[in-house]
Amino acid sequence: MPCVGTLKVATFQVVLASSVQRSFILLNYGNISKLGQTWLAGYDTVDSANSFTIKVSNASELSSSSNTNVNGRSTFPVDGSTKVPSNFLPSDDGQAVNSTANDGSSDAISLQQPFKFFGRTYSQIYMNSNGYLTFTKPLPASNSSLNPKRDIIAPLWTQLDSRRGGSISYINKPSSNVLAQVTAAVKQYFPNIPFAAASAFVATWKSVPYNNSGGVVNFQVVLAYNVHRSFVFIYYGDIAETGQPWQAGYSTVDSASSFLVPARSVSELSSSSNIKVTGCWAFQVDGSPKLPDNFIPFGNGEMVTPRLDNGSSEAIILQQPFKYFGRTLNQTFVNNNGLLTFAKPPSDCIPFLNSGRDLIAPLWTHFDNRQGGTISCREDTSSDVLAQVNAAIKQNSPNANFTASSAFVATWDNVPYYDGRGVRSDRYLSSELLLSCEEWKDFNAMCW
Repeated sequence: MPCVGTLKVATFQVVLASSVQRSFILLNYGNISKLGQTWLAGYDTVDSANSFTIKVSNASELSSSSNTNVNGRSTFPVDGSTKVPSNFLPSDDGQAVNSTANDGSSDAISLQQPFKFFGRTYSQIYMNSNGYLTFTKPLPASNSSLNPKRDIIAPLWTQLDSRRGGSISYINKPSSNVLAQVTAAVKQYFPNIPFAAASAFVATWKSVPYNNSGGVVNFQVVLAYNVHRSFVFIYYGDIAETGQPWQAGYSTVDSASSFLVPARSVSELSSSSNIKVTGCWAFQVDGSPKLPDNFIPFGNGEMVTPRLDNGSSEAIILQQPFKYFGRTLNQTFVNNNGLLTFAKPPSDCIPFLNSGRDLIAPLWTHFDNRQGGTISCREDTSSDVLAQVNAAIKQNSPNANFTASSAFVATWDNVPYYDGRGVRSDRYLSSELLLSCEEWKDFNAMCW
């Protein structure tokens, strides 16, 4: 009977980990018997431009080898992408834009909330492979021109061909970390504008080749916004030189607001800036005028009323009950037509005060927020807001023994009159209503 020796065996695993833009290999080793036959561990490419061999003297040593401080594990990035610039927001988990045609575009991307762009409000966006964003429909033109009679944001508009390599992707549902980053960026570079990002849209062109040359480009555009304010950040990584026509900046449908990044060559974008941060440009693009100095500024937790004719908010439960001429009110409705009610929303747009109901009307008339503007509200207990409220009350009622514990702020910002059709800017309203509450005393203030 033949003698059977002990079999020499090996236990190992390879993992291919990938996202839209990045790819990694994980090599995991268990028990590897020592052997005398030829062996190799690593990777290679078809052109041998990228290859790696794990250097151990015997295969059994793979079980203790590592490049990650974990015995028996080696990890390698293998997508071939250039290093993501440090000024870019994370984009690995983005949705790919896979264009099968030159000068292609994404389908309509529904934004998480409306984006204000120089007075116009958009709920969707298109990402074009040639380096720009549009809002109403895709723009297939390959010739760069920031005067296309439409609203456009172009971090780098030139002829690109993602079919040859690189990746184009977007993130439309950012993480809380991303929102915190863009909020911090706005506060740093626009310190006089109160802002907290409610949403962000991140579009990234990574290692995308030019159409007619071997160079590639890396850039990213970030839309950071809430119901009142919108900002655009453009980040540039490595940008290869090209002889193609190119432009970078933004423009509007009426050309009333436009900007071209002043760089003599496309490669200079990587070192250019308007905020003293290399390769970064920042712009406020909502087009809204600054709130008057006598207003309470916008803050966190703003709720927006529906864009409906004669519309109203749902019942808003007040954290601090509001005393109103002997009655204690626990809820309110913010009506688009310029008034607050407490029992139910009004159904009429014709103002009359002897209506047999409690109401506060800073300006009751027929407004149409479907045409533009924003109507929003919040209840605020922050120390800064309460300090402003207390100062206003004491200035107008110096003998009142009052310290606010809560403030309900409703703001009508640039809301058109119903019959104005948004034609004349002097027919737009900016007004604010403030309810301030102490446990036993309540005041209201109206600002125009």
